[in-house]
Amino acid sequence: MLSAFTPRPLKRLFTANQCWTSFLDAGGLRDIEVEAVTKMLACGTRILGVKEYNCDKPDCPHVRYVTNSCGSRACPSCGKKATDLWIATQLNRLPDCDWVHLVFTLPDTLWPVFESNRWLR
Repeated sequence: MLSAFTPRPLKRLFTANQCWTSFLDAGGLRDIEVEAVTKMLACGTRILGVKEYNCDKPDCPHVRYVTNSCGSRACPSCGKKATDLWIATQLNRLPDCDWVHLVFTLPDTLWPVFESNRWLR
C-alpha cells in the first residue's frame, strides 16, 4: 500500500499561512534569495516535470512516476550532494589536525557598511 504524500518539512514552513507570499509582498529580498526559495518550493513537484517508469514485462500494468528535482544547492533535498562535495574539498584544503576554528570579527565601526550593503556579506 502506498503511503500518503507528505511535503518536505522546510516547504511546509514556507507555505504555511502564506508565509513566503508575505515575504515576497514585503519586498527587500535579493533575486538570488527569491530564486533559491522558488526552486526549493518547486522541487519534487510536477512543475519541474515527471519521469514515467514502466515495467519491462509487456502485460504488466505497474507504472511509477518520479518527479524531477531542482538541483539547487540551497534546497535541503538537492543540496546534500553539493554539501558533501564541498566538505570533502575543504577537508583536503585544511591541515590534518583535530580541530580547526576560525573567527573573523569586524570592528563595530564597520557594521553599518555591511548592513547597508548586503552583497558584501
